[in-house]
Amino acid sequence: MDKRTNINSLHLNYLTPLHKWRVMDVNSLRKECLRAPNYHNFCRVIRKLEKDKILEAYRDPYSRKKFVFLGPSGERLLSLKDNPTAISNETVIHDLRVSEITHRLYDSGLVDDVELEHEINDKRNFRTIYKIIPDAILHLEKNGHMYKIAFELELNRKSNSRITEKMKQYEDSTFYNYAMYLFPTEKMMETYMKEAEKELGSTSMSKFMFFCHPELSSGIHKPSEIKGVLQGKKITLDDVLRRN
Repeated sequence: MDKRTNINSLHLNYLTPLHKWRVMDVNSLRKECLRAPNYHNFCRVIRKLEKDKILEAYRDPYSRKKFVFLGPSGERLLSLKDNPTAISNETVIHDLRVSEITHRLYDSGLVDDVELEHEINDKRNFRTIYKIIPDAILHLEKNGHMYKIAFELELNRKSNSRITEKMKQYEDSTFYNYAMYLFPTEKMMETYMKEAEKELGSTSMSKFMFFCHPELSSGIHKPSEIKGVLQGKKITLDDVLRRN
């Protein structure tokens, strides 16, 4: 950490949401803070934290939003050295999309809680309980039942063997009620569905839901407009998660 940085409760208020959400656009981070500060004052402090290497920044070329995440000094500041939030240049686009979408679902009241990958890895017995680590776990209560949904964001096409290997693990898992896959294009979604049905069989597809989100890169995520398929029926993300 830069010796010129004097960390106080204000800084901790600004940094703490990143422990949960890993990477956030600046305005969403501001709103997540206790007693949301004035935007311009907030940005001034954020720039100072960037300069002192506590925060790192990334400008999304698609939405043009500025995203921030904890740097190594920020990880140490929040005592996350052993279980870091682990944002890298190679994964930042994928990670910010996962955070952005799941945060939207949480803010909309469609899910009760979200566990991102770094939180799952932080559990000492995660390999015994979870066995499979998704991008996120969505927790919700619906119609008197508690559900755990594995959330997977697929931005790039994987090999057929990689596709089916993880799906077979989800099929065998008793921990997850469903596995949800989200894709940027309908073509990619259909490819995954076809390969899964071929390898797992149509009777095993009831545990999987597939969604296509063409506006994924825009940063605009409306669950009622994200369309998909569950058990052979066309649905929206809102249909699946909305409580009566």
